[in-house]
Amino acid sequence: MSRRVVITVASLIGVTVLLAIWVVASGLQFYTVMTPSMGQTAPVGSLVASQHAAEYRVGEIVTYERNARSYTHRIITLNPDGTFVTKGDLNSTADALPVAKAEIVGRAIWIVPGLGWLWQGLPWLVVGGILVYLLSLIRNLDRSWRWVVRISGWTLVLTLVAVWLRPWVSLSMLGFTPAASGVDMHVVNTGLFPLDVLGNRLVSGQDAVVNVTAQDAQGRYTLTPGLAFRWWEQLGIYLLCLVPMGASFLIRDKPETAPSRALDETSEAPTGQADRAPSEEADAATAEEADEAGPSDEETAERGRRRRVVLIVALVVAVVISVAVVTFATTSAALTAKVTNSTDTAGTRAFFTCRDAITKTASGYLGWALDGSSMTEADLTGNSRTGYHSQALSTYTTSVGCLRDTPKAAITFAGNRCVYQLPNTLAAATPPSNFSLEAWFRTSTTSNGQIIAFGNSRNTVTDSNHDRKIYLDRDGRIVFGLYPGAVKIVYSPAGTNYA
Repeated sequence: MSRRVVITVASLIGVTVLLAIWVVASGLQFYTVMTPSMGQTAPVGSLVASQHAAEYRVGEIVTYERNARSYTHRIITLNPDGTFVTKGDLNSTADALPVAKAEIVGRAIWIVPGLGWLWQGLPWLVVGGILVYLLSLIRNLDRSWRWVVRISGWTLVLTLVAVWLRPWVSLSMLGFTPAASGVDMHVVNTGLFPLDVLGNRLVSGQDAVVNVTAQDAQGRYTLTPGLAFRWWEQLGIYLLCLVPMGASFLIRDKPETAPSRALDETSEAPTGQADRAPSEEADAATAEEADEAGPSDEETAERGRRRRVVLIVALVVAVVISVAVVTFATTSAALTAKVTNSTDTAGTRAFFTCRDAITKTASGYLGWALDGSSMTEADLTGNSRTGYHSQALSTYTTSVGCLRDTPKAAITFAGNRCVYQLPNTLAAATPPSNFSLEAWFRTSTTSNGQIIAFGNSRNTVTDSNHDRKIYLDRDGRIVFGLYPGAVKIVYSPAGTNYA
């Protein structure tokens, strides 16, 4: 191995080490976007660099980790408890769970579309490049042929990695809905190349809703987009594919200097033969040898140039045809959707009142009417889980409850007043794992409040802990929370106030 190669490899290693030290010291973490939720802000294949910050604000894009997975979304709301509501720019709703500050890895300080694909394939490119270089060091290859092997081998490695990652052409369907004619498909371009989707030119990360009416033999609606390159983009693809071939032809063999075979006129020549003229026989022999020797050096060089030109033209034509066939004819990122309609039926519910919804639902645990008729609430499920009011009924006011029930009264709760279950004569209940909680309420309060929950105290309202509960937060959202080893919370969509 030459000294120049050793210096080059050592320099590359040194630069890599310095970059690694800088990345660790600055706290940067790199992620590749693999889903289209951020749309054109961070298309699939983008490289995201996130850095920890002391504070995070609404509107910033952050990366957070949960259940061994990372997400890069935008902060849209700051909750009163210090958690954040996040949302992908392309998503129609916010993320299901709020994000705690401790879960945030950092703020996205820069996003580079497409570079994530290179980041994903970089280890394989490096390994393949080293193997090709070692293969080119075969001893019986001269310098120019070694470079031909290297350029061809590196091109092959790049092609194989691209085939494996498939970054160029991809279209994803986010959903579909039946339409008056066909279906309306919501699609997004998740590849690097622009696509023509039923007349809509979609660049990487761009989405559109298109009406699809074409069906296959099985009745499925099909959509097959095409590439949408502009002329200068198409020309750039051709030129890029010609780079390896052009680099190979730019390499020239170094002329080898042949040792001189001419004899010195004064060296070891027999006496008297230096000035002797060649005979006619010698002239004839020389001419015959010249005819048998074939074309001259100039003729050979001219033939070589002609062959080189013909070969270059043939290769250019072959590359152009192959690129055109592969990239403009066989790219079929097809999507399918099927809309079925079973026999329509109509009927009536088994119940039409809130009371019937409790009494006629199987496997009920407990149910209270909360009509304010007494200090206790009978269990409508028949399980004898009576409810007890924490204060006298006189402190409550009544208003219209379920309109179809009789009576129509309801109870107004305030402060720490509640109805609780389990008197001293009954054992404590084990909260179930599979269950549903239902409550009918109407409120105009501006403060948050609990609606129904399991508590850790009996016969009292002074529970220190709650679990499996439904409550209303200060923004009027309905919240369900539980604690299976850690707090899990599900919010109703932001923007709707149920108070």
